[in-house]
Amino acid sequence: MNRTYRVWYILALLVALAPPAARLLQWQRTHTEPVDPAMASAGETLFNRVWKAKDTMCPEGDGLGPVFNANSCAVCHKQGGIGGAGGVEHNVTTFTVKLPGQKPREGVIHAAALGRPETLQDIHPSLAAITRPTLEMLILTPGKEGHHLNLPAGVTISQRNTPAVFGSKLIDDIPERVILAQAKAQRMKWGMAPPDDESVPVGRALRLANGRVGRFGWKAQMSNLSDFVQAACANELGLSNPGQAQPTPLYQQASLSLSTRSPGYDLTAKQCDELTAFCGALPRPVKRLPKGVTEEQADAGSKLFSKVGCAECHTPNLGSVEGIYSDLLLHPMGRDLVGGGSYGEPPVPSTPETPDGGPSPSEWRTPPLWGVAASAPYMHDGRAKTLEEAIGMHGGQGARSAKNFGGLSSSEQVALVAFLKTLQAP
Repeated sequence: MNRTYRVWYILALLVALAPPAARLLQWQRTHTEPVDPAMASAGETLFNRVWKAKDTMCPEGDGLGPVFNANSCAVCHKQGGIGGAGGVEHNVTTFTVKLPGQKPREGVIHAAALGRPETLQDIHPSLAAITRPTLEMLILTPGKEGHHLNLPAGVTISQRNTPAVFGSKLIDDIPERVILAQAKAQRMKWGMAPPDDESVPVGRALRLANGRVGRFGWKAQMSNLSDFVQAACANELGLSNPGQAQPTPLYQQASLSLSTRSPGYDLTAKQCDELTAFCGALPRPVKRLPKGVTEEQADAGSKLFSKVGCAECHTPNLGSVEGIYSDLLLHPMGRDLVGGGSYGEPPVPSTPETPDGGPSPSEWRTPPLWGVAASAPYMHDGRAKTLEEAIGMHGGQGARSAKNFGGLSSSEQVALVAFLKTLQAP
């Protein structure tokens, strides 16, 4: 083969390989469309609004309620700025009831109401008429064992802490294939171990009843930001919308629910789109050295974060989204970290589209750690006051990392936590 022929051969080969190579490079890239500033501005007004019964912003509906957890999005989402996380005082109480001969039920015990409030007694007659159970009533807390409620068999009650929604559009725009590929990569790395094996960090992507992959919520119960926003508006504020009906009070029979349902939607499709645009316009969290943390310490902590195994689930980058520190997959986290309940949907059954069914009580979506420094308290219900406590509470597939963290020297533990403190809200 003469030199001229070889040159032309190589050029032809490069031309032939260029398209698939480009597709390979683009395969995991997140394509993000810019948010309309006018839509986001209108959504910000709605996000900060203090809603009322018969609100003028709800001319076709009944406004706030009849049952709700807050009267404004901004009341709960405020740490590190509007759109951030919230404290345990804003926890949402959820329940699951599975009794013999009865259809399984899931739902929320709303903290407020325009009429009679919902109570624990509404989900089971043996429970007290408590509307706002404290976290100490639901989990065994050292020194406060006497406060813990004895729940009847078949009834589970847990709480959810308010998550931050910073950078949510970037999460929304991650291709499903990237999340599925992450799950497959974990299985292959650990010898094709199944997702219910608690000895190794192998997560699973949750297939919802509509066939989509879940990515939002503590249980990955929502596939996109729009659905997440509409469900929150209906269930947290009682604002019905085209995507989600407002909840019927637990004590009302289904046959009577029409009497308290809005005559029309409280929020229009456009208002929901505006709220979604505002959430999508919230900036992503950033890395920033806080006071008292040196760059050398943070760098050392970042290496230790990977060394002890935290990065197995809290993946630094997902697709082309850098610094998210999450795989968005469900992982079983052990018997001490359990919780069921949802916004009233029954448990997802096993079908050809959802062969593994819905999330188990111990399964939780890996929460993104970007902005974690401004989102205390930690874990799904805020039971951990510090980052050190949160790491130590990891069980199930996170137990190995927790043990490895415990085996570090004091200075190494300080360095790892110092790295986490660089993950600041925007």
